[in-house]
Amino acid sequence: MVAGSSRFTINKTSSSLDITDISSAMRRSVVCMNLAQDSHSNCVLFRRGRLTPSSVNMNGCTRDMKWIPAVGSLISEPISLVFIFSICKVNQNKTLFHKFQKYLSTVLPHQQKAVLINQETVAEDTATSPVVDLDFTDHKQAFKEKSLWEIVRALTVFRVCSNRTFVSRSAEIFERTQRILGKRLSSALVKPLFYDQFVGGVTIADVRYNIDKLAKSNSGTFVLMVMEAIDKVEEANGNAKNIIKMMDGITEKKTPYGSYMQIRISAMFTSHLLKSLSLLPDEAREKVIYSSAEYMRTHSPDTLRWLAETPGASGIIPELLSGLILLGEVGQKAVATDTVLMVDAEYTNTNPALTALAMALSLVCNKSKAIVWNTTQCYLKKSFEDLQWEFNFAEKNNLHYGAKLVRGAYMVAEENEAKSQGHPCPVHDGIQATHNSYNSTANWLLQKIRDNSNQGRQIRFVLASHNQDSIKQAVERMRSYGIPSEDRKVILAQVYGMCDHITYTLGQKGYPVYKSVAVGTISESLPYLSRRSHENSSLIANSRQERQLLNSELKYRIMG
Repeated sequence: MVAGSSRFTINKTSSSLDITDISSAMRRSVVCMNLAQDSHSNCVLFRRGRLTPSSVNMNGCTRDMKWIPAVGSLISEPISLVFIFSICKVNQNKTLFHKFQKYLSTVLPHQQKAVLINQETVAEDTATSPVVDLDFTDHKQAFKEKSLWEIVRALTVFRVCSNRTFVSRSAEIFERTQRILGKRLSSALVKPLFYDQFVGGVTIADVRYNIDKLAKSNSGTFVLMVMEAIDKVEEANGNAKNIIKMMDGITEKKTPYGSYMQIRISAMFTSHLLKSLSLLPDEAREKVIYSSAEYMRTHSPDTLRWLAETPGASGIIPELLSGLILLGEVGQKAVATDTVLMVDAEYTNTNPALTALAMALSLVCNKSKAIVWNTTQCYLKKSFEDLQWEFNFAEKNNLHYGAKLVRGAYMVAEENEAKSQGHPCPVHDGIQATHNSYNSTANWLLQKIRDNSNQGRQIRFVLASHNQDSIKQAVERMRSYGIPSEDRKVILAQVYGMCDHITYTLGQKGYPVYKSVAVGTISESLPYLSRRSHENSSLIANSRQERQLLNSELKYRIMG
């Protein structure tokens, strides 16, 4: 073969493509596990079957491609087609590009079932959706800011995440991949797909890039620094400093969407302390709220001296004091930079402590506006009762109020824990009960906003949901209650890398919508990615719409 030449052979009978040279698009790297990477199209998985490259020549070295592994069977036919399509386009070979486009026009019509992946019948939410002007089915509008590679990547990741075996063992797979291949190769495998799909980068510059990119789609950003719960007090200081540094970075340049961060209090207090604090009687824990707020203001240890006489609490006082100093510094920076802090909820055995510390911080920060927002997990049976208590606490102390509503991400762990301890399960008995809990809680808060319209006290909340019915119901009630969307008293939000057709449609319609963008290194993000895989599997299992829209957009991009 002559160096620099390109030859493209189409065999319509066998529907195969013979590529003898793919030029610079493939020369940079080929990772086993059938990953081909280049600076333009990043990384795509092949599929054994209709598209069978017989050989690829890289720098004069011919590699037999018959070893394409079984994992490739998880990927749909269109992705294999786009792999070849990307090679043609990257090399700017118009002749090959048009030949391949013509080839696609003969192949894709016969692959309609492949284009519409997984046509399984899905049980939909039985609640009647209100009539609103939200059409989440226009793929051209929803994905117009997405590159071809981003479409392909999303399809690839969602297809893999729909495999239950992969999802259930995702943490183990990520760990073994890193151990066997080493950090460098495992990063080359994970980064272009799962990491880039669900994580927004590592540095402040990465975050700024995503903030600006989302703003072009009329969407704001919630910055979520990927941090796990700590077991050693020494880890707390570094986590708090990183949160403060990130706040400085994201507020350096103001945007019309404001500054928001999601924080884990468990990254500044050990699990042991949080569990111990959660076991205190309600009266003692409420007293901890006021004493902790006073300590964050004055740093006087006398404010918590009474805790030494409380059974089970005396041993946690030194760590509590040091953690409160860090939490207070985070709160001060949030007030100074006008950054909303959304405190994540976690497991029921630590949530009472997380709520107490969030309420203490709100006593310090929420006097002039709603800076600290606590999270309510509506899949818990006590969620509405707890939210009402928090709302009344804010009202009693003349505080501005903020909340984030989620359905919840720890259902399996909660059910297993309750079973092992012989306790009643704290989670609602079925998905419909969770839907009802979520929607009724949202409506209760909307009514509070309506009734508070002329009283000057801020009441705001985030409707963090991928459920279209919940979103439409909330939007319809906002209209009926006379709550203008431009006031941003109600914010809609989805996770970065998921349900883009919902986020971008809402943004284009002028609704206040945000993406929760995780930030962290690959090794830091692996537990987060594992959780996203679990959540994404559940989402895909119950909704085929996003993949259908992505496939339609892919076909539109290729064939016009």
